[in-house]
Amino acid sequence: MDRQLHGPRHPTVARDLGNLGSIQQDLGYYGDAERFERQALEITEGYYGRDHPKTANSLTMLGRALIYEKKYDQGQEALQSALAIEEHVFGPMHPTVADTLNELGNIASALDDYDQAEARFQRVADIYRKVYGDHHYLVAIALSNVAYVYLNRKDYDKAEQLFRDVVRRFTETLSANNVNTGIARIKLGRTLLREQRFADARTETLAGYENLMKQANPGVSFLQAARKDLAADYDAMGDPQTADRYRAELATAQTDSATKPAGR
Repeated sequence: MDRQLHGPRHPTVARDLGNLGSIQQDLGYYGDAERFERQALEITEGYYGRDHPKTANSLTMLGRALIYEKKYDQGQEALQSALAIEEHVFGPMHPTVADTLNELGNIASALDDYDQAEARFQRVADIYRKVYGDHHYLVAIALSNVAYVYLNRKDYDKAEQLFRDVVRRFTETLSANNVNTGIARIKLGRTLLREQRFADARTETLAGYENLMKQANPGVSFLQAARKDLAADYDAMGDPQTADRYRAELATAQTDSATKPAGR
């Protein structure tokens, strides 16, 4: 309809294509997501020019799609281009800049460049504090990413302290039952497991697991991680029967996921 009304190279058509790309990404069809986002970018850039914030947003969406395909070099190139435009247009302390920096942090983390990842995620947290104040859930999201860098570095003490702060922030700004709170508790549990504090780890992981089981798809990756960690916790605590139950759940969820179409 938009093509009929406005022609094939109108920004409204680009918006539709970008939304289609987001849907395909959510469904796991990453190649289709990239294709739609590239079409959206071509129209947007042709209409607004290279240095426009709408072009930057389209570049960020393309970069996000490329990350899911593990095309990190191409994703980083698109995101760096978006960041340069956004910083020029909005300045360095803007939420749009933070969104793009967060994706660049995800690439750095995926490439095990933890110094770069920490710097980017910390800057995201600084921007959100500046814009929204310290008592905001977006600050907690950014700090959770910083804590995950500490976990990957095996700096478990710093990771634990920051994850506990993140759990508190999510509980206060969202709720104790929010999905983000549950995920943070699972990550805290994994940190405690790495410290071999098995009883404490079980408490946190189980709380996060029960939270997500009430409202998330049973095959979601965070629930899979929780099942794996709970099996390890119960094994270490001398309860192999309960550990086997979580391993069985893990296997069932993996089988169910494998039987569903994952992409085209």
